[in-house]
Amino acid sequence: MSNKLIKSKDLEAKIRKRIRIRKLLSVILVIVSILFVLLWTKVAITSVKFKNQMEQMVLGKDYFIEDVTIKKKDTYTSASGKYSLSRNYFFYYDTDKKMQVSAQIYGEHEVGDSIPAYTTDHIYYDYEKDGILPREEFRNNELAKGMGGFCGCVIIMLGLYIFLDKRCM
Repeated sequence: MSNKLIKSKDLEAKIRKRIRIRKLLSVILVIVSILFVLLWTKVAITSVKFKNQMEQMVLGKDYFIEDVTIKKKDTYTSASGKYSLSRNYFFYYDTDKKMQVSAQIYGEHEVGDSIPAYTTDHIYYDYEKDGILPREEFRNNELAKGMGGFCGCVIIMLGLYIFLDKRCM
């Protein structure tokens, strides 16, 4: 066999392999796009449900506002980027229970002060009314937002790869 025939067969095999990879990536792109739409639809529906739930709650029936004594103050600092820090402020109202507050509220109150807090069960309290939403559902909705963001990044990367791979052929 001549050298040209071997090179031609190798080139054809490489082209077929690239076409198969592009088709596979296109299928994955479609699947991830569908997942992206479904996730963000679920997030939107859940967010509207939470908003309606908050608007329909009645003080004294569905939730209560009680004074909570601050037993301890604490801050948590985490790196959210290369040069920026994220600082979270907490008031402990029991030995292991805490509520997150803004920096302004954190600075205005000291240990031993009483602050008004929202509750539905007289066990867990939160300074913001949104904090009394069902914890598990709220957490799952936030996780779904993260997954939706991740799917969006995958869609962009796959789309760029497929687009740039076509231009390089």
